[in-house]
Amino acid sequence: MQVEVAEGERGFLVTGSTCQEALRGGPRPKAGLKDLRLWLEVEAEEVKHAGSVPASLDAELADLRCDPADRRFVTVGMVCKQVAFLRVQHEGDVPSRLVSRFLAPAAPKRFASRWADRVLPVDWSVHPKADSFKRLAKDALLSHAGRPWRLLYEPFRGGWNTISKEDALEACKENLGVDYHSVAAPEITVVCTVQPRFVGLAVVDIDTDYLRVEDG
Repeated sequence: MQVEVAEGERGFLVTGSTCQEALRGGPRPKAGLKDLRLWLEVEAEEVKHAGSVPASLDAELADLRCDPADRRFVTVGMVCKQVAFLRVQHEGDVPSRLVSRFLAPAAPKRFASRWADRVLPVDWSVHPKADSFKRLAKDALLSHAGRPWRLLYEPFRGGWNTISKEDALEACKENLGVDYHSVAAPEITVVCTVQPRFVGLAVVDIDTDYLRVEDG
C-alpha cells in the first residue's frame, strides 16, 4: 500500500529489489525501514555508547515508549513501487549530512543492510510541478554556486513524466553555473529524486557510488 507524503518532507528514500525488501517486511510488513531507522537512532547520536547491541536495544525500547511525534526518524512507508520513505523530524538532522557520515568510505561504521539497495537523501521537497520545482531549486542550490557540480537524477515509477532530467539539469545550470558542470571531478552532487508524490533535492559531497548499501 502506497502512502501520501506532504510537501516539504525531509528524509531518506530507500530502494529495494522488492517492496518487501524496501520496507523490510516479511512477516512484519509495518516494520518498514527498521534497519536504517534503528541504526540512525544509535549511530547518529553524538554520544558514544559502550556497546552496539545494548545501544540498539535501548534505542528500540525507547522508540516503543516514545510518542511518534517526538521521534527523530519515522517510517512513512512505500511512496511508489520498491521505494520506501523514512522521515527526518528534527531540524538539526540534515539527511545529506547524515548520508555523508554513515555511507562515506571513511565512516567509522558504515551502514549495511541485506534489505536496502540504496539510500537517497531528501533535504527539500515539493509537489512535482514545474513552477514549484524551479522555486525549490533556487532556494536549495544558490548557496552552492561556483562549486564544480554534477547531477544524479533518479526518476522512480510514475515520476518520469513530472520533472524531467532536462528540467533538473537546467535548474542546476541556472543556479550553480553552467561553466561549473563537471562530470569527471565534481565537488558536489545534486541528488534529484522524482516520484508521483514529490520531487526531492539534496546536495552531497561524496561519490554517488557510496549511496549504494553494502550487504550486511
